[in-house]
Amino acid sequence: MPPSGFSKKAIKGILQFTAACYSDLKKEVDSGKHKDFRAAIKYEQRQLKSALSQLHINERGKLVKRKKR
Repeated sequence: MPPSGFSKKAIKGILQFTAACYSDLKKEVDSGKHKDFRAAIKYEQRQLKSALSQLHINERGKLVKRKKR
């Protein structure tokens, strides 16, 4: 049973997205873009924080840019 308010399709999508992110992160570390996994994870955390500060889910459930205040 998916968490309350989320469809099975949404849960499957986020899990596929997460798996792809880890795969890309491993490739970046292997290629030398980041000195190690710790640095790579910190980089990804900054990217996610930036995205979350700019986006939100509106009342219709769509991901949209936040309005500037």
